Amino acid sequence: MFKVSVTISKLRAAMSVLCAALIFAQTLTGQSPDRKAFISAEARERIRLAIASVGLIVVRKASDTDQQLRPRGSAVIIRSDGIIVTSHHVIAEDKTDRFYDEIYLRLPARPGEPPQLSTPYRLEVALANRTHDLALLRVLQKETAPLVFPAIEIGDSRAVKLLDDLIVIGFPAAGGSTVTVNQGMVEGIDLLANWVKTGARLIHGNSGGAAVNSEGKLIGIPTKVLADRQAIDRDGDGFPDEHQALGAVGFLRPSHLIVSMLAKMRDTETKSPPVAVKEEDQTPVRIEGIIRSALDGKPIAGARVGLTVLGSREANPSNLLTWGGTNSEGQFTLNKPVPPGRYTLKAKAIRYEAFSLDVEIKQKTARLVIDLRPSQ
Repeated sequence: MFKVSVTISKLRAAMSVLCAALIFAQTLTGQSPDRKAFISAEARERIRLAIASVGLIVVRKASDTDQQLRPRGSAVIIRSDGIIVTSHHVIAEDKTDRFYDEIYLRLPARPGEPPQLSTPYRLEVALANRTHDLALLRVLQKETAPLVFPAIEIGDSRAVKLLDDLIVIGFPAAGGSTVTVNQGMVEGIDLLANWVKTGARLIHGNSGGAAVNSEGKLIGIPTKVLADRQAIDRDGDGFPDEHQALGAVGFLRPSHLIVSMLAKMRDTETKSPPVAVKEEDQTPVRIEGIIRSALDGKPIAGARVGLTVLGSREANPSNLLTWGGTNSEGQFTLNKPVPPGRYTLKAKAIRYEAFSLDVEIKQKTARLVIDLRPSQ
């Protein structure tokens, strides 16, 4: 009996060592025994279609002595007639509003083919927004034979949730000469500052590319990366000997900003010839106002007021962007400034009906006046 117990004990110990070794090996390869497929086969096909709409931006300055086209970043075709979105900094000379003299799009003829082998399409700037680091461009087409381009479908970035899967597509400099695709998830959402945060690998050159959901729809444009770099003092002299990168967070501009820019660009497309338009100043605005009774115009003290994401039916922690309360004279100042744009304004007070109204906040928005009706 003792020998049998010893044998079983040794067998269990051996199995434990084997399992530990297997787990260790799987950790090194990034695999796990119960890991499920990241996306379905159907989703992969939709993402492959999205890849076809992502290209490489190349530029040239008139003063360049070699006159070679230089790669600057990525871009996404969002309309089949040749309307393209990219990051503002991709087409602008470093830290300026001046665009490169010549801007082109190279679109691979086949998946996996270097874009350098394809014909460059000359672009012009249609609409630029430096604050959001976005720009719309159009392909300069010949009137006799206009081209039709593979366009990506724009998804609803306002519906994105934490832990949603996403795929980043682009032409990063460190990824070689062909398209690079990598996966990640939504790690954070900043509604007020208009950012979607992700752990997906973003490399220099990904800027202006596409971040798509599992349906292959565009939900964001890769824009910047913030790295966590920690100083290491190895000899204890109080001065860092080196810096170690411990991680990074990638930032995407959500696709609903692109939808707004497209609407604004359509307003200018009737002009001939087409002109480049810069969007209005996006400096945040501090919201002030007064709440009063619709019955007699008297100020209402102790009311609550706030701005939510446009179209919100109710105010909750996930969509409330800025808020405040009224003083004894019915006056309020919301606690955070907001960039110009459209929001839903909500207010409520005891013995008064709840108030909700879609409003447009501009740089010169006057003080808001809210009239509440007494509850029945």
